[in-house]
Amino acid sequence: MVKKYLGNKTKRFFFNNGEKDTSYVAIYGDEFEVDQGQDNTSSKQRDALYRGRNGKISSNTILFPKRELEFYFLDVDQGDAAYIVTPNNIKILVDGGLRDRALGFLIWKYRLDQPNNTVVINHLFLSHADGDHVEGLIPLLEHPQITVNNIYHNGIALFNSGHNEVLGTVNSGRLITLHNTINELDNEDLKDDYQDWIDAVKASGANYKRLDSSDSFIDIGDNDIKLEILGPILQTDQSLKWLKNKSHTINGHSLIFRIDYEHVRTFFSGDLNIEGSDHIMSIPGNILKVNAHIFKAPHHGSHEFSQELLNAINPMVSVISSGEVPDHGHPRAIFLGGLGKSGRGIEPLIFSTELAALFVDAGDPEAKNHINNLETTMEGLDFIHSSANKVARQRFKKLLPGIINVRTNGKNIYSFRRVQMGYQWESYKQKFVN
Repeated sequence: MVKKYLGNKTKRFFFNNGEKDTSYVAIYGDEFEVDQGQDNTSSKQRDALYRGRNGKISSNTILFPKRELEFYFLDVDQGDAAYIVTPNNIKILVDGGLRDRALGFLIWKYRLDQPNNTVVINHLFLSHADGDHVEGLIPLLEHPQITVNNIYHNGIALFNSGHNEVLGTVNSGRLITLHNTINELDNEDLKDDYQDWIDAVKASGANYKRLDSSDSFIDIGDNDIKLEILGPILQTDQSLKWLKNKSHTINGHSLIFRIDYEHVRTFFSGDLNIEGSDHIMSIPGNILKVNAHIFKAPHHGSHEFSQELLNAINPMVSVISSGEVPDHGHPRAIFLGGLGKSGRGIEPLIFSTELAALFVDAGDPEAKNHINNLETTMEGLDFIHSSANKVARQRFKKLLPGIINVRTNGKNIYSFRRVQMGYQWESYKQKFVN
């Protein structure tokens, strides 16, 4: 058996769930294991293994020998988390949202309900240390079957005391308290939640490093991928510009970056706000550097955005990570309008994890039937065995998660969200536009 990757936009995989024959719709880039000897079979179907299930796919299914670039924009309610797998299987996590939803995704994807299964996250990017980005990373770091090798951050910690601002010492409009290594925080009085994060980092043994735009391109271990750090931008004295107040400063100096794969560019913008965007755009050359086809939109679709930045990005596919609780009214209508104005090509796409999710009443008999159907058609609902994860399982049973899948071969961009109906996916294929 050899690993192959789906080259069709969607294709049905047929299997028996123990009670009846059924099918699941696989999407572009999904991994299969197939018998190499069946490549030239005259049969209408060929045997295949998909997510641990034996089944069949049609013999005319297009299968590629190499993985493409995969993005999973996770549904973590009011927060941010995204997962990336590169063509050479480098795994990158960007933020972790609230609670344990990012962890639940990894448990599902890598079948960590099986005690012998493990996964290594090569790189973890924390855009900034607000709770809706960092809280969900703590249980993930503590999970015994997950190893994180490298953690990157923007250098901004949160303090209880010892400084004139919660973010550290501010002097003459500059935040001068930045840290690089974990040991630099040993004698500091940190905010409780932030201390929990630092304790988890220490216990994990991961490398911990501050990044800023002066680091430029960093080597992630995949020669097919270029990753460039675009922010935060340091002042000449290695400080950060104070952007009015705590929230504006920590958001405006998010760790942001662009990923290039052949012709397709993707921009991760953290919680970039108006002041931070203006600061980024004031640097010569950055108008071109932020230009991207795929765009993780900033700050959950807040009204505090720069139209100039959106126009410079000029995205083909935009993804907003937002949720119902707490309700900030995200994504704001004015932000959606701004994205619409800035879109590239004849059919720019805008996704929201919140709007993509499907909620059902777990006590409703019809909902229970729907849940049972999801058990067979959605792989993410049979992944948990430990009591600690049963709560996460129940939550997944109550909704169809709003995960947005985006995948690219460096020329074409494929975008997907799950739907309840039998075709199972809302799907799009776009060719990159310069």
